[in-house]
Amino acid sequence: MGSEFSLAWRGATIHYRRFGQGPALLFLRSEDSLPEAPAFIDSLAQHFEVVVPDHPGFRTSDTPGWLKGIGDVAYFYLDFLEQLDLRSVHLVGGSLGGWMAAEIAVRTCQRIATINLIAPFGVRRKGTPFGDIFMWTPEENVQHRLFDQALAEQFLAAARAQSPETATAYLKDRYAAARLCWHPRFHNPELERWLPRIVRPLQLIWGDSDKVVPVGIAETWRQALPQARLSIIERCGHLPQIEHPKATADKIRSFINEVGT
Repeated sequence: MGSEFSLAWRGATIHYRRFGQGPALLFLRSEDSLPEAPAFIDSLAQHFEVVVPDHPGFRTSDTPGWLKGIGDVAYFYLDFLEQLDLRSVHLVGGSLGGWMAAEIAVRTCQRIATINLIAPFGVRRKGTPFGDIFMWTPEENVQHRLFDQALAEQFLAAARAQSPETATAYLKDRYAAARLCWHPRFHNPELERWLPRIVRPLQLIWGDSDKVVPVGIAETWRQALPQARLSIIERCGHLPQIEHPKATADKIRSFINEVGT
């Protein structure tokens, strides 16, 4: 389960957990409200101290008045790294969390050692639209995120039996995601031109059957960051950390070991 902590910042309490020991790895979750990915976290925690926050506005963290857009989250996490005195951090983010990671890194990479983005939102590609998670039903949101439909049905069965508290948390997460992603839809028009400010080794990890952020969008990232590595996971949807947790963790660990500490 990890050890639980909280940080008071500008009138809001932000909760986070820490797992394992070793070099610091900050994992910024996606917006999906699905159950945790324990196998993924456990695999990383064998080699790193993994810090997993509940983003401002999401899950157990407060929804602060200063949370107006993606830039606010980026500045919060820069202060988060400073407050926890995390240095040479391996930054990992999935989906919305990947977008957050990129927004952090274009501002400064001072405390960052490496970056791994798992099917991130943030930039778009002409002719390759995002899947519109706000237009899908809750069932479609789960089904379209996963390649393995048997696994999707397991999540849906659990959702049907969820408590009122869990249902309320889901709505909270949806509201927070809409606040950050509604307009412009799933991207920041200014981000692409600033991506070359990312001066740390970066790996993109993508499922080959992603219906939320299609893998073709990776080319926009690679045009801005030609040195970035693209790693594809086969028979996988938008959530490699859930469908293929060990393979995804192994790709991250191998990349970190190869490019730096």
